[in-house]
Amino acid sequence: LTAVRDDLDGIFKSIRHYALLAKYSGGLGNDWTRVRGLGAHIKGTNGESRGVVPFLKVANDTAVAVNQGGKRKGAVCAYLETWHIDIEEFLDLRKNTGDDRRRTHDMNTANWVPDLFMERVEADGAWTLFSPDEVPELHDRYGPTFRAAYEACEAKAARGEIKVCKQIRAIDLWRRMLTMLFETGHPWITFKDPCNIRSPQGHVGVVHSSNLCTEITLNTSDDEVAVCNLGSVNLAAHVMADGLDQDHLVRTVSTAMRMLDNVIDINFYAIPEARRSNLRHRPVGLGIMGFQDALQTLRIPYASEEAVRFADESMEIVSFHAISASVDLAAEPPPAPGTAIERAGETVG
Repeated sequence: LTAVRDDLDGIFKSIRHYALLAKYSGGLGNDWTRVRGLGAHIKGTNGESRGVVPFLKVANDTAVAVNQGGKRKGAVCAYLETWHIDIEEFLDLRKNTGDDRRRTHDMNTANWVPDLFMERVEADGAWTLFSPDEVPELHDRYGPTFRAAYEACEAKAARGEIKVCKQIRAIDLWRRMLTMLFETGHPWITFKDPCNIRSPQGHVGVVHSSNLCTEITLNTSDDEVAVCNLGSVNLAAHVMADGLDQDHLVRTVSTAMRMLDNVIDINFYAIPEARRSNLRHRPVGLGIMGFQDALQTLRIPYASEEAVRFADESMEIVSFHAISASVDLAAEPPPAPGTAIERAGETVG
């Protein structure tokens, strides 16, 4: 997960990082919200910005180019907040019609939606679009502080103090978002405020996007590229004809958590920002696979209340013991200098 800066050095540094990460099979989620919009003033040249779309096209073509000889095509998802002045063009990126120079046929896209927008949709209210260079305070805020900042920006726009802005009907934008999702499968709809309000890392940063597959929400910044280390427990290997083998599942979860924690130290990091973030926050994600196979073994119909109960029971066990194993790992001292894990951690990056 990366956050793209609003300058050429930052933009092309992010694209370079993307190429390096994709080279080693990384799937990326890029936050493009800070990049100024179409028509915004460029102070260095006294010109006007062409907006975020041309840079997304470059990122898209990078995904096509870095494909490991067909083994693993570069995979990326671009995120943009709903108040960005380029949001309407962003919605069209995956269309098969229009100017192909402003289309990204190989890139996933996702809306990063604040709760305030959904409230405006429900109330059939107005929604104001801004260029982020004129309202930089919006990017790092969420919840009540975002609402206050956004409404203050709207007041500035009403007084003529903001140059690049546009007011539209919120429900019209929402309908267009849903229409494009139906037509092209993109942009996906993800929600900014719940991701931040529920973030266990709220004290160290802000979540600006999810990842390529939208199962990860971690904070990003200019000096931290968020990385999550993922694993799956095969649930089908932990059931018998008469039910779930809980002891076996608990042992597997405990072992999996230690393996994921070890990965953080011994992994190869293509860029130093990823290593810095991973060693500082040590985020891991443990899920399940083989759920339907487990139901087959237990002779439980997939669309049944019994299947729902089994899902609740099995996931509660996985969740509880993953957290318990994480607590136990946190109590352990760090690897001693000179150990294999410590040496690997020093070597990478």
